[in-house]
Amino acid sequence: MSKYRIAALFCFLFFAVGVLAPACSTKSGCQATESLRAPVDKKGNIRASKGAKSGLFPKDMQKRMKKGR
Repeated sequence: MSKYRIAALFCFLFFAVGVLAPACSTKSGCQATESLRAPVDKKGNIRASKGAKSGLFPKDMQKRMKKGR
């Protein structure tokens, strides 16, 4: 009998998590993923950054990479 109780409890918890989990509307989009998209202009093109540097490489290495073009 305890196996049935454990199975029933597991099914109930699985169902409860599925019902209570936040869902996104199919036509309006999900707010969680909207913030991860790149900003776009009026025409829908991705906006270019205005001179923002990532700082991934040191300055001397950036100069060497530009020189090699």
